[in-house]
Amino acid sequence: MGDYTNIPATTAVAGPATADERRRSVLPLLVAALVVAIGAAAFIGSRSLGYWDDLGPGPGFFPLWLGVLLVVLGLIWFGQELRARLRPETAGKPAPDEEETPEYSLPTVLAILVSLCVLAACLEPVGYQVSMLVFLLFHLLVVGRRGPLQSLVIAVIGSFGVFYAFTRLLTVPLPVSSIPFLRDLGL
Repeated sequence: MGDYTNIPATTAVAGPATADERRRSVLPLLVAALVVAIGAAAFIGSRSLGYWDDLGPGPGFFPLWLGVLLVVLGLIWFGQELRARLRPETAGKPAPDEEETPEYSLPTVLAILVSLCVLAACLEPVGYQVSMLVFLLFHLLVVGRRGPLQSLVIAVIGSFGVFYAFTRLLTVPLPVSSIPFLRDLGL
């Protein structure tokens, strides 16, 4: 038989969860289900609107795809929460590669708000592509502290790629530059 005198008294089985802990453990499941319900409502509501019209995407295009996206992502979230509850040894512990949620300070929030205002002011004179490229680079490099290569790839796709998708594929016009030099470059 083993010697049980060295077992600390704190290793006893944890007591029942408090009402607050039970509520917090159910809250993510409820919010995920709410996201699925909102997505389903958007999808169902968009069916009565026109999906496509003569000029391109109709009023039902974006609500339909937004609803589909919300349903899919809500179901993934719900499944992840359920799977985490089925593994009690990892419940409450963050995964080793999981990042902590960043704390946002007042200067960070103000920088985000000011950058949104600058973006809105620059869309007409500078155009969507250049404005969004600078906006995304600022947020990825300065606010998000991401690497330069990753930031550049995301910013180029988020500015030039989105502009191409909307103007060429969906035939939805986005602002182009009113500055002649930039307009001549196709920006």
